[in-house]
Amino acid sequence: MDVLLIRHAPAEDREQFAQTGQADELRPLTPRGIERMQLAARGLMTLALPIERLITSPLVRAQQTAQILAPALEIRQFDTEAMLSAEVSTENLIDWLRKQPRVDGLALIGHEPNLSHLAETLLCGAATGTMPLKKGGAVLLRFSDAVGAGQGQLIWALTPGILRALAE
Repeated sequence: MDVLLIRHAPAEDREQFAQTGQADELRPLTPRGIERMQLAARGLMTLALPIERLITSPLVRAQQTAQILAPALEIRQFDTEAMLSAEVSTENLIDWLRKQPRVDGLALIGHEPNLSHLAETLLCGAATGTMPLKKGGAVLLRFSDAVGAGQGQLIWALTPGILRALAE
């Protein structure tokens, strides 16, 4: 099974958005973030990924990213899962991921530092903080057997800039 981890696209500034009195969960993508993610989505299309299922965090910025990526990944409908919000431990996230129906390809859209900690733990057995994921970046992991700590194989890790360059 392939697991594609994608960090949401650039969102409004946290401090400025907080001044609106709205909860951070409602913080949207910036117009530039939308534009950049549209290009990155076109770059992902060139990789011909076998993604069968797309699951996103319930936060607005992740939902908006999923709306941009779903057509590029040929996904008609995506799921929302609270486990992909920023407050969930890596261990709980791996347990949840292990229980997902096995498909050839699963894409997850979420937040930092959760996604990089997840990737590091799936690859190395523990999170070290050495593999940060930029906004709009993606990591593809492959599992020949069950999903678990230290069981993943890194296929690629692409910055948003590389994904956008693939679109050109």
